[in-house]
Amino acid sequence: ATDDGRAIICNGSIQAFAPAGITTYDIPSGVNAIANQVFRGASELVYVNIPTGVKSIGELAFFECTSLREIYIPDSVNSIERSAFQYCSGLDRMTIGKGLTSVGEYAFQYCSGLTSITLPNSLTSIGNYAFQYCSGLTNITLPNSLTSIGEKTFKDCSGLTSLTLPNSLTSIGSYAFYGCTGLTS
Repeated sequence: ATDDGRAIICNGSIQAFAPAGITTYDIPSGVNAIANQVFRGASELVYVNIPTGVKSIGELAFFECTSLREIYIPDSVNSIERSAFQYCSGLDRMTIGKGLTSVGEYAFQYCSGLTSITLPNSLTSIGNYAFQYCSGLTNITLPNSLTSIGEKTFKDCSGLTSLTLPNSLTSIGSYAFYGCTGLTS
């Protein structure tokens, strides 16, 4: 257990978290992974500090953290797994570090508060449904390293107005931009 008694860390991975009454949490340094479902449903959580050294954010790690407003993902993180931030509707500020190579399926689905995202040049793939229903998203920067966009990845991102697809793309899944009614260029 951590010194504050809020989390259990095993082999460098944060495995469990007691969210009651906590709005801000600093994950202790030395953690190298955020396990599946650790912060799931922590509805009072507004801000989490992820330290440098964390390499992956597990499946459903922050699922339904509806009050989560801001997240900084350090350069050390190379993967955001399936549904990691799904239904984080309050998330409106996100910084993604330079080490990210993959965004899993449903990772940010229904994050309607997100308005702008810059994805790093290390990113090669975005999974199916990853940003689906991010209706507040008006701007996204896709890196030149991106080779694949999954199916329905940006489906119903109605606030998206323009997009530049990189030359590196080799595949775009079906309905990837379906329902992007604001897209003009």
